Amino acid sequence: MSNKKNDEKAQQEPSSQLSELDQLRKIVFGEAEQQIIFQLTTLRSDMEKALSEQDKKLSSRIEKVQEDVNQQLDELNKRLQFIDKTHDDNEASIQKAHASLVSEHEMFAAATQQDFKNIEQSLDNESSSISHNFNEQLEQLKNHLEDVSKELSSSKTDRKTLAKLLATMATNLEDDQL
Repeated sequence: MSNKKNDEKAQQEPSSQLSELDQLRKIVFGEAEQQIIFQLTTLRSDMEKALSEQDKKLSSRIEKVQEDVNQQLDELNKRLQFIDKTHDDNEASIQKAHASLVSEHEMFAAATQQDFKNIEQSLDNESSSISHNFNEQLEQLKNHLEDVSKELSSSKTDRKTLAKLLATMATNLEDDQL
């Protein structure tokens, strides 16, 4: 037990020494300590105000930047919509032009086919007409040749006259063919 009492005394002695030391410190450094505490409190208050102002400024700048970014995004969105609309209009115009060209091509193909049929019919008609005329002229020539041949046989013309007559007929035939 005496040990406990000694421990308590030992603890009391340093605590009493501490309190004396604290009193001496207060006497010697009391005013300086209070000034330092006041300056620290003031400094803390000033720092909190400065931090608060910086926080407000930073928040204000962030809001301004956010507004600018939103405004630029809106402008970009409007530009994209305009470009999309222009692209859609161009695509519609191209599709319309394509449909028009396809229609014109079909009409041209049909007209060309009809023209070919008309030309073919015209050529067939002309060919038939020429063939018919040629056959008529050939028939007329045969008849004329027979008439001349009969006339020559009946008139007993000499051979030279017959040769001249045949040569003239051959020349006339060539001229008719050309």
